[in-house]
Amino acid sequence: MKNIQSLSVSSGYWRDLTTADLSDIDPARTIAVLPVAAIEQHGPHLPLDTDACISEALISRLLSEMHVDITLLALPIMSVGESTEHGDFPGTLMASAETL
Repeated sequence: MKNIQSLSVSSGYWRDLTTADLSDIDPARTIAVLPVAAIEQHGPHLPLDTDACISEALISRLLSEMHVDITLLALPIMSVGESTEHGDFPGTLMASAETL
């Protein structure tokens, strides 16, 4: 078993790995992180993906500072949330709490 630093693709992003890469990773020493960041309004001055931008920056920082004995894999950002309070604003992506 290998850690992410020894794989041919060492970005730490799930999307960059192959099935062969994943089969080489030790699950007992691996943490998969699912960032959740809704696409929703943040007023007229900010883009809809503000939460996703913050999430991407946090994941990037985590990946750059992880201890080499643990493999951190960042799953793709889940950008649909339970955002009923923003439902009347154009561009909000949402699902019900039951669906999520």
